[in-house]
Amino acid sequence: MTIAATDEAEGAQAMFCYIADRLGAFQTKKQFTPYMSSKDSKAFFKEYGDIIKEGYDKNQVNTTKSRAQIINYVNKKPSWFVSSLLIAREVIDEVEKIDNDFAKIQRPGWQNLFYQHGDEDIMKVLAALFKSANAQSAKVVGASGTYFGDINKWTPADIYFASNKSKRVLQKLLEDPQTKKDNLTFAVLNRTVKNLILSGDLLPLSLKKVTNHVIIEKVNFSRKAENALLAQTFCLGVNTSWKRMTGSYKATATSFEWTEPYSGGRDIYINIKSGKKTGVLHFRATPASNGKPSGGIKMTLKYDGASAMGGQVASIPLFIQLIDSVKGTGGFSKNFQRTWNAGMKKFKADAEKYIKFGGGAELYASGKKGNNKDKKQFNDDMGAISALTIMNEIRKKMTTYFKAPTGEEQNNVCRAIFQYTGSRTAKSARFVIAKD
Repeated sequence: MTIAATDEAEGAQAMFCYIADRLGAFQTKKQFTPYMSSKDSKAFFKEYGDIIKEGYDKNQVNTTKSRAQIINYVNKKPSWFVSSLLIAREVIDEVEKIDNDFAKIQRPGWQNLFYQHGDEDIMKVLAALFKSANAQSAKVVGASGTYFGDINKWTPADIYFASNKSKRVLQKLLEDPQTKKDNLTFAVLNRTVKNLILSGDLLPLSLKKVTNHVIIEKVNFSRKAENALLAQTFCLGVNTSWKRMTGSYKATATSFEWTEPYSGGRDIYINIKSGKKTGVLHFRATPASNGKPSGGIKMTLKYDGASAMGGQVASIPLFIQLIDSVKGTGGFSKNFQRTWNAGMKKFKADAEKYIKFGGGAELYASGKKGNNKDKKQFNDDMGAISALTIMNEIRKKMTTYFKAPTGEEQNNVCRAIFQYTGSRTAKSARFVIAKD
């Protein structure tokens, strides 16, 4: 998903793609290009104000944020203005390569496709269909739970180009008695999405903020291609240039104090290569939430040179499940789980003492009132405690296990993480991604 004010940014993209639909491919390229250098969003919205108003008035554009909110957001964010222009221009120019039936969008005039973000007819219906299929998968997976942790691993689509036909087909599937009984399979759901894409009635589009060049990539359109990419994905070991956290503190039942200043990092980076691209699996704990200790993690995939991440895993159970999906890694997953649990127990106990006795509560309260310096200090302190109690030990385990040159077992673990974070599993839906 995109970063920053997600609803406004994704709503802007739906709006800009609608304008491009109305203009057609030739005029979009001609008219959008000058704005990319001028970055004059106010002039742009004045120029295309009537088209935008018509799109909203006729519900041809449907977004969670209002037209005024989106325009106000884009006017304050020149980088999102340029990104929206670039993606809309490139999507309209390349759309026929996704499927020939989408070539109609390249003609001037509205082509009877609706541009949807967070709407009732498409995104919420698809969310309900996903929920049914994910529940059905739990009947097969059993005690280990549902197949996907969230809908973004099935499809990370942020907006949809959708026809009235797609609305009818998806609604009919939602009303099917088997769907209501949570007997809808991902095979049936994915086939439905596939057929709507092939007929030019549905285009799921995942958006990443771009700066200069846009790549339009089809994902899950070919299982053969996905398997080939997976076979070309390799683990290159842990990046050792990122140093462990140093420093110390003393925590008692009634006190907390830093005894040695802390420095260093709490992040762990596993270098990977996938096809011709290099990148990292970035692992870190999320130590605080609402001023209290948190037990969360984030394992994110990011490619070198890309401005946005490629996806993430946000829970220890899911991370362990991905490790265990590879045969022969039981020792590592159990060792990792024991180390994490022991570290988390100590972290929570010490973090609570820091909050109560070490000034953490005061810093958090000040940060909530707008003092960014105190907010940063609280987050840095909590991050350091997390690193000293959890991440330093986890770093040892991961550095040893993923030591380069890695073996096929480690490659397969990284492949499992890559496949899941990138929404490229066999049960994931087709979508198109616009990225740099």
